[in-house]
Amino acid sequence: MRTIGEVAYQELVWAQPARLQRAYELRASEDVVATLRFEGASLASGVTAWKRWTFKREGFWHPRVTIRGSDSGDNVSVFKAAWTGGGALDLPQGRLLRFAATNFLRSQWDWADTEAGPLVHFKRQAGLMKMEGQVEIETKAVTDPELPLLLVLGWYLVILSTRNAAAAAVTVH
Repeated sequence: MRTIGEVAYQELVWAQPARLQRAYELRASEDVVATLRFEGASLASGVTAWKRWTFKREGFWHPRVTIRGSDSGDNVSVFKAAWTGGGALDLPQGRLLRFAATNFLRSQWDWADTEAGPLVHFKRQAGLMKMEGQVEIETKAVTDPELPLLLVLGWYLVILSTRNAAAAAVTVH
């Protein structure tokens, strides 16, 4: 698996290789640079060339996503969801990143540093029983040590948001 730094300036696409499977690959042309696989309703594992994590949504009144390093099983970080659908990621050393929809349809999402501005952009394209999305990395984010996590966690959050919206639509009708 190639590193994200090696392909950061190429076209990056999250793709679902098989319909109805809850597995996704981040591709740069034919190269897979990250994967995300759902193992339960909200439990998923993410893999890049150098790191592995598990993500799990927890809580109802105060939802959050725990991020665990797969080697230790300890929480690496916590994403605190906001009622608006986005939220904040508290990283070690006190760094705070925000994840938010950038359009009304919630098909575009960004990671942004509270000081440096936008870092990563996601543009979701949902099809019938299959979902894909384009990823654009800002130049200033290419050397960010948290970039692999942001790419995988961001796609995990986009998928959860899409599922929540679909569930709400079914409930309303």
